[in-house]
This record gives sequence, C-alpha cells and structure tokens, in this order.
Amino acid sequence: MVRAHLLESVQFAFRNEQTRPDKLRGLVDFGPYVDLQRAPRFGFVFPTEYRDYANRLFLALKNGIGAFKGVETTFRFPLTRDQVFQVSGFSIGTRNHHESATIYENAIVNWQAKQSQPAPDLFFVLHPRTPVSETDTPYYACKARLLTQGILSQNVTADLISDEAKFEWSAANIALGAFVKLGGVPWVVFGKEIDQELIVGVGRAFLFDPHSRATTGYVGFTACFSARGQFQFLSLADVAENRNEYLQLLKTVVATSLKKAEALGRTVSSLTLHVPKQMSREEMDVVTKAVEEHPKQNILQLVIIKVSEEDTFFAVDSRFNDGVPRRGTVVQVTDRDYLLYTEGREEKESWAPFRTPVALRITPQNGVRYSGIRTILRQVNDLSQVNWRGFNARSKPISIYYGSLIARLLGHVPSSNMKALSSTARQLLESRMWFV
Repeated sequence: MVRAHLLESVQFAFRNEQTRPDKLRGLVDFGPYVDLQRAPRFGFVFPTEYRDYANRLFLALKNGIGAFKGVETTFRFPLTRDQVFQVSGFSIGTRNHHESATIYENAIVNWQAKQSQPAPDLFFVLHPRTPVSETDTPYYACKARLLTQGILSQNVTADLISDEAKFEWSAANIALGAFVKLGGVPWVVFGKEIDQELIVGVGRAFLFDPHSRATTGYVGFTACFSARGQFQFLSLADVAENRNEYLQLLKTVVATSLKKAEALGRTVSSLTLHVPKQMSREEMDVVTKAVEEHPKQNILQLVIIKVSEEDTFFAVDSRFNDGVPRRGTVVQVTDRDYLLYTEGREEKESWAPFRTPVALRITPQNGVRYSGIRTILRQVNDLSQVNWRGFNARSKPISIYYGSLIARLLGHVPSSNMKALSSTARQLLESRMWFV
C-alpha cells in the first residue's frame, strides 16, 4: 500500500508577524520581517557605453517600474543620489568576454587603490549577458574580486535592462537580492513555534583555474537556517589541496556548524542536515561521523537526510485529467524514500510546457520513523517556498539550492585568494547572504 498525504499551504510572515500568502503584496502592505539598520550606500560599476542603463536601473530601484513600486515603498529604505557613486571611465567596446572580464576587474582594483573612504555597502555591476557555461566572464571576475575583498555586489546585465518587458518584472528581484545581501529579511514562514528547528545544508565547491580548467582545491561548507527560512550563518572550511585532506576538513566544518548552532542562544528542538544528491559515500560517512561524535547539549534531535530533485519517480493524481498533483503532495515510494511535490497544479502556468514541476526525493540517512518524517517533509516544503532568490523563484529547498549557488561562485575564486582571505572577507562570507 502506498502512503500519501498533503501538507498544509505555506503562509508568509512580514513585519509584526502579519501574514499573507503573496510575497510582494505582503511586503507592500506590511513591510519586511526585518528592516535594514541604516540607509545603504551603493556603487555602480559600468563601462561608459552603459551609462544610460545605469541611470535606468537607479530610477527603477528608486521610483519603481511596472508592478514594482520602488525600494522605499516595498523594502522601506530610502534611495537618493547622495547614496550612490559610479566606477566608470572605461570601455569594453566589442571585446570578448575574457578581455572584458579583465577590464572590469582592473577598474575595481584601480578604484580601490585610490580610495581613502570606506567601500560602499554594495556594488551594482552592469555587464554584458554571458552564457552560464562560460567561466571567464565579467560576472565571475567582479564577483570573485569583490568577495575576496569583503565587498558585496549585485550583478545586472545590460541585455536585461534594455528589454523593457523583462526589466519590468526583474527590477523587483534585483531590489530583493540587494536587500537580502545587505542583511534585510523580507519574509519568513509563519509560525513562531518552528523557530526552535534548525536546518543545515551541507555542500562543497571545487576551486579551479578558469584558463586551464584544472582543479586547484576543495572547500566544504555548511549554511544554517531556521525552519522559518531565516539565515543564521555560513561555515567555510579551509582550502584542501587533495581529497583526503578535504574529507577531514569537511568533517571539521560540519562539527563546527553543530557547535555554532548550539551557541545561537536558544534551545534547538531539532537540527536536520540536508545533504545534496551529489555527495559521495565517503562524504556521507564523514558527515555522519561528525554528527555521531557531537556531544548533544541544547540540540534534542539530530537527523541527516539526502535531498535531490527526482525524475525516476513521479506521482499521478487521478482526480485531475492531466494527473498533476497539488503542491505539497507527499508519497512514500519505498521504506526509506519519500516523494515531495514542492510545485504542482498551483504553479502549472509557470512551468508548463517548458519543464515538469519540481519533485524532490527525500531519503533519511539515520533512522527516522514515519511519524518523525512528517516534520522533516514539512521543513523541506517550507524552505522551498521561502526562497529569497526572487519573487518567482523555483520551489527548491534553500538549504540545497543556496548551496549550489555558493559552490558555483566559490569555484571561481582562485584557491590562493581563498587561502589568503582577510578576517573582514571571511566574516562577510560567513555572515551575509552574498550568494543570492
């Protein structure tokens, strides 16, 4: 017999725990769950031929565009000309992406060398659109350079700004990304009672030389969130030069994260480690060992689960002609495997006909009973709906999805730069959501 049930719909909490099912409407009506502490200062990095695009971006953020009403109305922080400055005076012309990347990087380095004042809170970097598969691009060059200097950035392509229809619905996501990186909390899952549940996503990044494509190092990391979706901390391991060293450092960073979770200053009813599908058996073994060796103090329950997007199993809901299940449908497919639809009929217009809805395979690794799995499944579903990557972001659990973003960005930081991170840069990497 197949067991199945439907999880409750997720509600979002905004300022003063006021709720809405709609993220943008909730922000406009109530304001963010946590505001910025002060008015931020921004730098705009762009070649001279993109000056009009920079102005258009500033005005869209300030005054709004389309359904987006601007940062002051939506995110409750001011934006004036006095809060911004430019890093420009260079041109990329018709140069290829590799040459353009060097020009952007040099512009930032030269600006830093001339400054006696503090860096801005965040840079907006305007650059040409480049394929995701390319590694030596202005996007990665700027991101890597700024991160190793302890500076936040938000990248925007000129192609997006020039397309009025796309820019209208993207401006709100650009502002959301900046707000989150600056430390704001736009919304969380409603329910104070789940604040005592913590989730730690485990991941790893391969560092490589963008020219030779050779792997130059390994970095393990963890990212911790409350079950409401609020970011707690990131822990970065030291750079490993070989696999054996990496496995030992992965164990260390998991153990460090458990200690950090204990030190958050509140009782933790449960801590669940989410491990992505691509983790090897060796990696799983060291994560499990770190959990088993952790001396339990304030954490009442420790659980490890593997989470992956699934195309082997699928569910058919016979109540509907097309068979597509509702969002939140859970099916137990084996004694140890559960299928969870974090998207379903409700999002059909957003994924059909280009892709199938997101279905996750969830496999407990250390003996969770069916009664306990219900809490874990609810956590995964909640974290899939609270994604701050965008108002229309795909419904994947942030514990795993954010980990993939972290790995992709760290992979473009030279291993020598990762090893030489300043205390300021490491503090930024471990305390801010630079990866969204």
